[in-house]
Order: sequence, then C-alpha cells, then structure tokens
Amino acid sequence: MSLVPPRIIPPAEPLGRFRFAATFLRNPLEVVPQAAYEEDFVAFGGKRSPRAWITSPALVKAVLLDQRDKFSKRTQIRLLSPLLGSGILTSEGAEWKWQRQAAAPVFRPESLETFVPAFVRAAEARLAEWRSAPEGATTRIDIEMTRATFDVIAATLLPSADPTLPAAVQKSVAMLTAAGGWDLLFASLNLPAWLPHPGMASSVRAMKTLRSRVAEVVRERRAMVGEAGADLARRLIDARDPESSQAMGDERLVDNLLTFYLAGHETTAKALTWTLYLLARSREWSDTVAEEVARVVGNDAVTAARAEKLVVTQQVLKEAMRLYPPVPIMSRQALVDLEVEGHAIRAGTSMLIPIYAVHRHERRWDDAHAFRPERFAPEREAAIPRYQYMPFGAGPRVCIGRAFAQLEATAMLATFVRAASFEPVEGVEPVPVARVTLMPKGGLPLKVRWRRLV
Repeated sequence: MSLVPPRIIPPAEPLGRFRFAATFLRNPLEVVPQAAYEEDFVAFGGKRSPRAWITSPALVKAVLLDQRDKFSKRTQIRLLSPLLGSGILTSEGAEWKWQRQAAAPVFRPESLETFVPAFVRAAEARLAEWRSAPEGATTRIDIEMTRATFDVIAATLLPSADPTLPAAVQKSVAMLTAAGGWDLLFASLNLPAWLPHPGMASSVRAMKTLRSRVAEVVRERRAMVGEAGADLARRLIDARDPESSQAMGDERLVDNLLTFYLAGHETTAKALTWTLYLLARSREWSDTVAEEVARVVGNDAVTAARAEKLVVTQQVLKEAMRLYPPVPIMSRQALVDLEVEGHAIRAGTSMLIPIYAVHRHERRWDDAHAFRPERFAPEREAAIPRYQYMPFGAGPRVCIGRAFAQLEATAMLATFVRAASFEPVEGVEPVPVARVTLMPKGGLPLKVRWRRLV
C-alpha cells in the first residue's frame, strides 16, 4: 500500500475576501480550492481584483514561455526586491538577460563538479554532530538541513574570514521567515508597502543586516586582486556578459549573491528535509536507496560521476519535490488584455501557479497524493509534460542553479543514507506551510539510527 503523507486539505469552494486574507496569512496553500486540483483554470477575485489559479501544462507554458512578454513578475518583485534589489530573480527584460548571461558560466556542469567535496563535507559534519548524541535521539532535521546547506553556501558562495558571518546571516533569515506571512499577504493583495504590520521593523533590520554583511564579503573578495578563486563569489566578480563584456557592480553582486544564497540554501534545505521525512516513513524506499548507494559508492567518496549513477536516489528526491515543492506558488501579472488558451484575461489579472497543486493534480497524476518514486524511473519520467512538474520553475527563467541544487541534494542525501536511517517521531504529522519556501509547520523532528557499514 502506498504511503500518503500529510497534505493540505483544500477548501471545497473559493474563499470570500476576508476569510481568504485570514487563511492566507496562516498558510497561503490553504486558500487554493479543490477545483485547482481538478480543473485547468479557476477564476476568482471579481472585477476589482481579478485572479486565476492555472494548473494545466498548456496554460502554464503559455504564461511562462509562449506569451511571457505580456506578463510581469510584479508581485514577486514587490515581495523580494527590498532584500534582493534588482538581481537575477527580481529584474526583467534586458536587465535580467545580461545578468543571466553573465552568471550562466558559473553553473556549468564542469564547474559544479569541483563543489561536490564541499557538499559531502557539509553532510559529514552533520553526521559527526549526530554521533555525539545517544542512538535513536530525536533531531530537528529541518534545522539540521538548514545548517548543512549553509555550510555548503559558506564554502562555495560566501566564503569569509569573518567568523560571525554565519550566525548573523542565519539570525536575519529567521527574522524574515517569522514575518513572512504578512509580507506575502501584502504583496499578494498589492497593499501599500508602507502600511505597518507585525514584524515589519524586524524585517527591515534583517534585510539591512543581510545586505551589509554580504557587501562586506564582496569588498573582501574584490580586495583579493589577481587571486583566482574557486568560490561562486569570486566567479561572479570575474563574470562578464558575453555580448557586452559588462561586469557586475557591487550593488548587483550583493543582489545576486543574496539571491543565490536564498535560492540555493533554503530551497535545498527544504527538499532534503521533506525527502528524509518521506524515507523515515517508508522503510522500503529507505533501504532501497541505501542499497543503491552501497552498490554505486561503497565506502568511497561521493563524486559527481557516482552521483549521476544514483538513479533511485534521484527518483526519491524528485518525488519528494513533487509532493513538497521547495517553492510552492508562483505568479505572473498580465500587462495587457489578452487571450490565453481560450480564456480572456484582463490587464492586471494575477495568474497564480500553485505548483503544490499542479504537482498533485488529480486528473494528471495517478494516486496523486501518494509517495511513489517509481513515477520518475527514466522511461516514465520522459512521458511527464515539462510544465506538469516544476520544482525549479520552467521557461526561460527556470532556476539557473538547478543543476547545482540537484547535484548538491543527491550527494548529501547519499552521504546521509549510507551512514544512517531515520524514523518518524510518534504523533508528529508535519503540515506543509508556504512562505517563500515550503516549511513543515512547527519543525520536523526525526530519530537517527546508525547503519552497520560492511
């Protein structure tokens, strides 16, 4: 019998304005109606605030690719630009294009392979920490995955001689997360940015701290004149737009380093958190992954070449990101009146892409809410439409760090599962909560037990 892990139970009908706001503040996923899991297009909001949930691959493709010049990322830019400025995630048009072109070489496969030892060291550091606790001790795996992926970022993106940087960055991110519900609500409803709300002052302080600390890293790395660095910060400093030879100034470097930090840190941490939870709930798949790692890697180091051969391990990761996509909702705003796949769309309409619901659409996925990694066996994965599975987004703006994240998650998961197995804590049923990333409400404790190494 398939494992059906905890999920959102959607409302039977779209919520009214006030109930929508109150529910959205608690958990944006809880406002997505049942119809979005069954139909292609669900309009709501009325004439004053027209919005629609879109879930079919054809509609999503039209918005993100075919008619992308008729849509804007206004809501996402409104939400993220106070922290991320005009970086690759929060810019559009020519400004986005040249930054994307300048940064692309940093994420080539041959460059990423050099980072695998850092991925493995970060995972092994967590294992060493767990070994100091009694056998079967309970561990907050969500916190541990955040620490592990931060260690990766510190080694590959934000290397600094300042020992206070990690704590300062993690504290600031925690402050932003605490106020995240209000920020999401205000951006979604297009409320004035100056309107006070709980956590507003702490969010402003956290953003100032993050930007100032990353600016220090940029100055530190720039001062290392003539030194060829392997870290991403140095590579971004040296990067040039292949068309114009334009380099990034300090402000854009801060924007993009913070973007890559958040996109490559929090998202991967959440993907690993949910994956380990699902393996804890499924002894069969946990043992299957461990057997594959033992066969492919043995007692040797995990390398990029060996990670590529961990087919089942990658299937499990992909299925975990289907059920619990790291970024659960995307949106675009129509710039003009237009028609999209037979639907008349007014200028200003928000086209909401609930990736969480797209990944669980009950007409497009067999046993949609069940954990079934066999969906992603190579021959079956090839049949899944491109815009039906989007853990890294889709279209021209697909996550530039997708290959980095996939390699990182595979190498770290293999390192964890080779050494340890995980068990759920009785009575803990983690509810997925959407902020910028998909978090387990109240955290996610698991028990760690050690495997016998042959």
